[in-house]
Amino acid sequence: MVSMKTKADAVRRIEGLIAQVTSRFAVEDDAEQQWLVDHCSPEAAQLVPRLSVHALHLLDAIPAEGSVNIVGLSHVSGVPKGTVSKTVRRLVTDGVVARHQLPGNRKEVHLRLSPIGAELQQAHQSLHEQMGHGLQAFLNRYDAEELAVITRVLADLNRMPREGLRFRPDLLD
Repeated sequence: MVSMKTKADAVRRIEGLIAQVTSRFAVEDDAEQQWLVDHCSPEAAQLVPRLSVHALHLLDAIPAEGSVNIVGLSHVSGVPKGTVSKTVRRLVTDGVVARHQLPGNRKEVHLRLSPIGAELQQAHQSLHEQMGHGLQAFLNRYDAEELAVITRVLADLNRMPREGLRFRPDLLD
């Protein structure tokens, strides 16, 4: 355990570690990309280098059966509508997602996975399943009390209100 002289030292260290963990999990990883290539057909594998992590996660938010509109995809994914629209345009161009209209609704455009999109979605979900096994093994190193503290901290971070650039822990219950 690292000794901290003051609470302020501990807070600064945690801030730095959160930034490092965030960066580490957000980076596009060559091993992950290669895993996807290895678990897809040659046609789908050709598209893997063109897909960002963001695009793959957006693809995961499209139902395997059925369809969703841009607003629904934005809501489910937590990604702003404009960003979703821009990413969807690329996915449509690459043949990963198809646009269609629901019968009787000529105004609203819906999205569904193409066969290659479904294959990429399945491979990406399988990748996360594999990665999850490693995370579970890592977390199993901690006892129940330590896991409860980690869970509380992460849950509070996730639900903390924000005003502009400033997080507002004073607004948590």
